[in-house]
Amino acid sequence: MSKINDLADELKNLLGTGAYPAGARFPSEYELMERFQVSRLTANKAVALLVAEGLLDRGRRGSGTFVRCERKFPRGWLAAIEEFGHPYNMGMIAGAAETAFANGYMLSVFRPDRQVGISMILRQLAASDCLGVLVSAYGVGVLPSDFPKPVIYLDHGVEEQSGRLLHSVMCDNFGAAYEMMTRIIAAGKREIVVLGIESTPNRRQRIAGFTAAMQDHRLTDIARRRVIMHHGSRYEVKIALQKILRQFPKADFIATDSDDIVYRIMAVAQEKTFSRLEKIGLSGFGNVRGIADLHHIPSVNQHPWHIGKEAVNALLEMIRNGEPTESLRIQVPAELVNTEYL
Repeated sequence: MSKINDLADELKNLLGTGAYPAGARFPSEYELMERFQVSRLTANKAVALLVAEGLLDRGRRGSGTFVRCERKFPRGWLAAIEEFGHPYNMGMIAGAAETAFANGYMLSVFRPDRQVGISMILRQLAASDCLGVLVSAYGVGVLPSDFPKPVIYLDHGVEEQSGRLLHSVMCDNFGAAYEMMTRIIAAGKREIVVLGIESTPNRRQRIAGFTAAMQDHRLTDIARRRVIMHHGSRYEVKIALQKILRQFPKADFIATDSDDIVYRIMAVAQEKTFSRLEKIGLSGFGNVRGIADLHHIPSVNQHPWHIGKEAVNALLEMIRNGEPTESLRIQVPAELVNTEYL
């Protein structure tokens, strides 16, 4: 597909120069073969992509291909199921919306709540002319097997299920966690505790990455060093910190799997009984604005905008060419930030 996509990009650039104005006849497949030194199949497929994007129109058989006079907007619409209120989630939606718009599609966002439950949203979407759905709301889970639209899951990942293809876009959670723990150990920390939640596949991958790095660097008593919470509320974080301070009186670092946990730790640390936390280093995951940057906490930038972008690109590919024969597991490279504060 790379040669086809490369040629399609060149043809878009050619259209952008104005060399072929609206209504003009576009070069034939044979002309494209000779000009760009490609096969007829590659030329045909590249032109087909531009037709699918609304840039070209094929005439009647034998009459040629023409530059579309007016590009219809929107060419169709996509849906996203999202929980508002968190800057990370909104970053993913921003990337998805901008990418959809750039491709001539409109993105509508739906939020499940007490008045409008997920079941009602799915019924409405299933009966609509929506072309595909992005799911990033953590409480939604896997959609019913009979849901008739293509679906891409953002960030939180999905477990494999027998007989159903599940597609997701997320960062390299395991690799980023492994690298973060390696940096923590390289900074001289040895009395390290991991604090996190194993409620979703992405969080489990982070915990696994931390664990693997500790094993590879021969830290001891690793199982006890993993303190796992249920949902990470302020109260639950407080109980977890009491356990850590009691069982690890020499603890010098707490590696968390979320910046939100760091935020709650710092709130709890204001209490006099937790004054010792001031001497314990912290790391997060997510690079959430107002937490990692404001408090100078080492974290992982998951690049949520790019997760949204890649999710829309994958969804449009499925809409145009059908569902792939294997589950998509697209990983956006993650990046460690603020490591100078380790």
